[in-house]
Amino acid sequence: MRAHSIFTAVIAASALAVSQVAVAEPDAKLWNGTWHLDAAKSKFASPSKEASETRTYHYSGGKLTMKSSSKDPTGKAMNFSYSAAFDGKFYPMTGNPNADSISLTSVSAREIKATSRMKGKTTVQSTAKIAEDGKHLTLRRTILRIKGEPTDVLEFHR
Repeated sequence: MRAHSIFTAVIAASALAVSQVAVAEPDAKLWNGTWHLDAAKSKFASPSKEASETRTYHYSGGKLTMKSSSKDPTGKAMNFSYSAAFDGKFYPMTGNPNADSISLTSVSAREIKATSRMKGKTTVQSTAKIAEDGKHLTLRRTILRIKGEPTDVLEFHR
């Protein structure tokens, strides 16, 4: 009977550890704030090159709100935003000509994955990760609607 109790305790502890990893939450202290694109350090494989971009993130109450203001090389402005939980469900995105909804999952306190859709069809998959120093953010986005599915690597700093 004692072996059964130990086995049950080990299984329960393992299940708890796995569930805690699966629901890793972003660290609000790391994410909250304003990030500025370093266009010179960024690599654009798609024609969606930004000359500048400022992103503001705010994580609170289990939801991440992001607001972006960018300009392309011709000076054309684009502003988009969303507020989404890390539950894998799709939430509305406004102002983005390439996506009308976004789904977020948290990989760790420093890393999130996103899938963007337009009219129900996946258009962009991305991963955002904050560096150990907390001052640099790397955003890798693969644009699925473009032949060859180019991946851009955008570098941001505080």
